[in-house]
Amino acid sequence: MKRTVFTAVGLVAMTFIACNTSTKESTTQKVQEVTITENVAQETTVQFEEKAMDDCIAYSKTLNDIKLMEAAEAQREIDSIAAAELSLKEALAKAELAERKRESTPEALAKSAKEAELWFETNYASALKTYNVQYDGLRVKLTTEGTIYEAALFVNGEWKEDQQLVKHLAKVKVAKELAPGKAVAITVKNA
Repeated sequence: MKRTVFTAVGLVAMTFIACNTSTKESTTQKVQEVTITENVAQETTVQFEEKAMDDCIAYSKTLNDIKLMEAAEAQREIDSIAAAELSLKEALAKAELAERKRESTPEALAKSAKEAELWFETNYASALKTYNVQYDGLRVKLTTEGTIYEAALFVNGEWKEDQQLVKHLAKVKVAKELAPGKAVAITVKNA
């Protein structure tokens, strides 16, 4: 009995589906050709040439504007570099001036004089002993490279140049070179 019921229900379902569905039919639609016509203005050769000339002139103006903008940018860059160089030169000049002022203070001059005197005594004390002369003071002048070019002894209240002493001091091997950067005179008092 169950089988009969299932078979009957199956047949009813198939009939229902068959009655309610339609067959697939393929229909083709007719396509109409559409032609678009555009009204193109007819140009004469003269009109075409005038338009082409106007386009060339506009293109040239645009190129000139671009070149002018590039030149202006390059000039701004050059001006900014020149301004930076000028400000650096001014700052360097101010720094050099400040350095010269610091070097010319009495404290700095006394310090450099003391250093030069110590340098001279360290390097030339033995040469002065071998020269064996009596003096109250000694003044030695050096070039910018530190070479002795003049020596004067302070004897009996006056300075007397001594070329033999210069030659004697020139023979001394200096342990540490002195290059003061400017001509200097070192004065040493005899102890």
